[in-house]
Amino acid sequence: MPPSSSAPRVRIGVVGVGRMGSGVLARLAPLGAAASDLDASRREAVEASGAAWMDSVTALAVSSDVLVTVLPGPDELDAAMRQALPALPEGALWLDLTSGDPARASALADEAAERGIDAVAAPMGGGPDDAAAGTLTFYIGGAPDAVDRALPILSRLAAGDGMRVCGPHPRDGHIVKLLANALWFANAVAAGEALLIGEAHGLAPQHLQALLAQSAGSSIALSRHVPEVFHGDYLETFGVDRVVEELDAVAALARASATPSPVLDASADLHREALARFGPAPGELLGVRMLEELARRDLR
Repeated sequence: MPPSSSAPRVRIGVVGVGRMGSGVLARLAPLGAAASDLDASRREAVEASGAAWMDSVTALAVSSDVLVTVLPGPDELDAAMRQALPALPEGALWLDLTSGDPARASALADEAAERGIDAVAAPMGGGPDDAAAGTLTFYIGGAPDAVDRALPILSRLAAGDGMRVCGPHPRDGHIVKLLANALWFANAVAAGEALLIGEAHGLAPQHLQALLAQSAGSSIALSRHVPEVFHGDYLETFGVDRVVEELDAVAALARASATPSPVLDASADLHREALARFGPAPGELLGVRMLEELARRDLR
């Protein structure tokens, strides 16, 4: 909800106005927002949304009480926050919506705490349409007082049931989001394997998918997303390079805790093979496309 006329106006800065950040900014612009992006050609779209444009992350951070980062991955986040953290005023809130590496996010959050800045991680689930509609899902990690500061902002961006508080540390949100994605990627390629096996034995993939979606072996990937492959859509809202990046981060979590993860490791190997085959192309389901090529059949 917008603040009441008697509430203090919070100055919100948004770093990153690409395919996800542009929708986030449009939802936050009525609260009084400014934005910055490495791509200066996005200035016109920012100003058209009703937000102000800042020429640098540093200038944006200096003028923000709340800094929202919406970046493609941990490398981009590191680069932006190296500029932003020294410039943010003491008492500011940093709200990170990037899907990132828990260890790197923790290091940045620790630095923020040393500077008197609250840090909340809320990596997003959903695509550009969800960002524009305010129907995203967030996996939220942070100290309770800091999370309370972030919730009014996240409520403008989230679906009605879309805010999941994961734990008291920023890394907690990243860990849960990474594990959720890792399960989705593994379920998607497992579903692709099952459909290709059934097809090879004479079962029409669409008929088989409908039957399996009502079985004990169903998953959200099988019931909602893998059927897009029937139309030649491999979900180009997320690159296969980012899939591999996230699966590598999950493998690091497993190694750090001496936890065996053979199933997720096998999924990572297949997606790494898809990355080598297709390059850093957009397509969350390119692992399924890789299976189609290996089987020399497709599901379309």
